[in-house]
Amino acid sequence: MAKRLFLLHLGPDTVDLDEMREDLRLGRVATPDVDAEVLDLAGIEITRAHRAAGMSRKEVEGAWAKVCRRAWKAKADVFASVPAFFDATSEQAALALDGLAGFKVVLVVTSGFAAQPPAAWVSLVKPDRVHVLPDNLGDEQLAAQVARIALMEEEARLDKRLAKVARRRKQVNRRLAA
Repeated sequence: MAKRLFLLHLGPDTVDLDEMREDLRLGRVATPDVDAEVLDLAGIEITRAHRAAGMSRKEVEGAWAKVCRRAWKAKADVFASVPAFFDATSEQAALALDGLAGFKVVLVVTSGFAAQPPAAWVSLVKPDRVHVLPDNLGDEQLAAQVARIALMEEEARLDKRLAKVARRRKQVNRRLAA
């Protein structure tokens, strides 16, 4: 079974997932069934910024795990936006990716083309799974780009499977001819 995608949006700006849901469905991409507040808490939890936010560790504990569980229950490719992850260290990024075991993680970075994508994340994800988009996209435009990325990944997955089937078919034909 092919791994499902987890399209993780990193960007200094927040996005409204409620406005994006309809456009994301075009690419067969779901969002985890959590509030925007839980995604904010997840960003605070992973970046360990709870003191700066005036919260205790107990208040943010388990927020990212909840997002990951809800993403797994979606039974589809998933898109989540956690802008606080943009400034994460490599250890924090690795911790966040540990929760996404079983997913094929694709980064969608909206930092624009002038700034480099966060090195902590880029070093942990394959280069062909990092997509840098302009920073001035609206929510609907971003959703359309994410749906396009999901469809491109699905096309690559199907092409790979088709090549495997073609090789297997050649082997079977050779055995039959012998």
